[in-house]
Amino acid sequence: MLSLKLVLANAALLAIYFVAGKLGLSYFGYIHPSASAVWLPTGVAMAAFLLFGLRVLPAVFLGAFLVNVTTAGTVMSSLGVALGNTLESVLAVTLLQRYGGGRAAFDSAAGLLKFAGLAAFLSTTVSATIGVESLTLAGYAPEDAVAAIWFTWWLGDAAGAVLVTPLAVLWWTKPVRPLFPREKREVALILVAVGAVGAVTFFDPRLEEYPLAFLCLAPLVWGALRLGPRELATAVALLAVVATAATATGNGPFVLATPNESLLVLQAFLVLISMTALPMAALTVERRTLLEREQAARAEADAASRAKDEFLAVLSHELRNPLAAVSTAAAVLDTGNLEQVEVGKLVGSIRRQAQHLARLIDDLLDIGGLTANKLVLRKEPVELAAAVRRCVDVLTTARGLTAGRIELELEPVWVDADPVRMTQIVENLIGNALKHTPLGRRIGVAVRDIAGMAELRVEDEGFGIDATLLPRVFDPFRQGEQGLERGTGGLGLGLTLVRRLVELHGGTIEAASDGADRGSVFIARFRSRLAPMEAPPQPAQPPEARRRVLIVEDNVDARESLRALLEALGHEVYEAGDGEAGIQAALELNPDLVFVDIGLPLVDGYEVARRLRAANLAVRLVALTGYGRDDDRKRAQEAGFDEHLLKPATTERLRAAIDAATLR
Repeated sequence: MLSLKLVLANAALLAIYFVAGKLGLSYFGYIHPSASAVWLPTGVAMAAFLLFGLRVLPAVFLGAFLVNVTTAGTVMSSLGVALGNTLESVLAVTLLQRYGGGRAAFDSAAGLLKFAGLAAFLSTTVSATIGVESLTLAGYAPEDAVAAIWFTWWLGDAAGAVLVTPLAVLWWTKPVRPLFPREKREVALILVAVGAVGAVTFFDPRLEEYPLAFLCLAPLVWGALRLGPRELATAVALLAVVATAATATGNGPFVLATPNESLLVLQAFLVLISMTALPMAALTVERRTLLEREQAARAEADAASRAKDEFLAVLSHELRNPLAAVSTAAAVLDTGNLEQVEVGKLVGSIRRQAQHLARLIDDLLDIGGLTANKLVLRKEPVELAAAVRRCVDVLTTARGLTAGRIELELEPVWVDADPVRMTQIVENLIGNALKHTPLGRRIGVAVRDIAGMAELRVEDEGFGIDATLLPRVFDPFRQGEQGLERGTGGLGLGLTLVRRLVELHGGTIEAASDGADRGSVFIARFRSRLAPMEAPPQPAQPPEARRRVLIVEDNVDARESLRALLEALGHEVYEAGDGEAGIQAALELNPDLVFVDIGLPLVDGYEVARRLRAANLAVRLVALTGYGRDDDRKRAQEAGFDEHLLKPATTERLRAAIDAATLR
């Protein structure tokens, strides 16, 4: 069933087409009652098909039929003319949509030229040919006048397309933006100049004998350089009205022997200046747009450069602080005049600062992996509440938090997740709350199962998030305003990691805050799952046994400190300073386990592993390296390593690696 809106659209188009057609034939049908040198309905029909599609085709066909049948000719000849007029516009729109970008053709110089060639000049030959042939067959067109009628028909249709279609489409599709007072004055001046120059050129009898029509191009060029295609199409239409009125009344530089010849020359002139000025205006807009994009890109590049400089300054600050603490602690320990309690405090300080440095580096590497889509999740069933409790216990111990600093409200809920990355998500969210919440204010962590979704909620009564920062709180290197003291510290990567890890798990995260000093809340949601079957109890681990361990490491300090630690744990330890020495020592000592650095002189760690595997040496190989990307882990596995540890490895990880080695 036809909609009322479509019926009304067809009725309105029918009325406009009929009125425009009757005006054209009544006032300008000099050479034949059915052929006019001024035929605006062609532009109306093309614009209607571009804007509303072929749903309004009935209005065009019926309008063309009614115009002709009420003017001259038979019903059959009028049907032929209506068919030609309709097919003309259908062909024009089809070609323009296929090759010129449809209604977007009027936004560019190339599109406007394609419109002129395909729609205005080519498709209009269909209407002229079918129309003239229909009149000839009906006996309404003398054979000696066929060529003149055809040319008048074609040029009238072409001029109507050029003058009306861009004007209608641009005003219909482009929103009218408010103009500044200066812009309003300039638009008004251009339109007045176009109208005034046209009136003087075409109506002043003193200028008729001079070929001064080219003067009309000057204000149009001014408009093309200052306005857009829509405003310029309006100026061209204004000039066309003035020039047509003058020429039809026998005034202006284009008056020739007959009124029809005068109008044909005028139409050619209007088409020429229109297809000169409109592409010029489109080029001006394109250039202006490109310039704005260039300026925006330059501003963005400048902002990125400033952000880089700020990040490097922050990175320098964040690296120097723990290094200063470690260096100072080492200097105090070097004095040797300390009680055991003081030594323990300094060692704890060194351990905490080393962990902080490792965390900064891990964050940078993780961001790089996530950006390059190289981070791989190793999913398994994870009980989210238990993971949160473990993280809180670790943070409480590591940071010396008082009991009750973090309020927990935990419900058992299982998710499929990478346990390491899930721990990273929880630690970052809770750590963020701790950094931005003064002592004495509440921090709450809740885990709930809501309609099949596991919800992790971290809420605090801290400094809050400014409304301008909230939409970008998950962007990298984005932090609230901090003074030079940088009390909260960090690189501004934690929340970026959280968001990307949550999304990598197929979850969502959102942040909310009522503003500065009003606290904040972060809510992460994951799809929950059923609890897995309980695993059988694991046998008790035997006490740690003495192993023969070889360390292949070119950094003297790293090698000697690791040796001291492993010997303190009761193991028999040997060392080598390069890859070749490491291979020889392993073959001679036949150790239980070999810790191998990757970046070794002479022979790298991968080659060390390959040669030892080729020698069929039954030994556990552990890569102990600073290369921590997934690709690095894969290369280590392919080279023959049993395990990959990232520096600095904790004592617990070193113990676990040693315990996995088979005793000899």
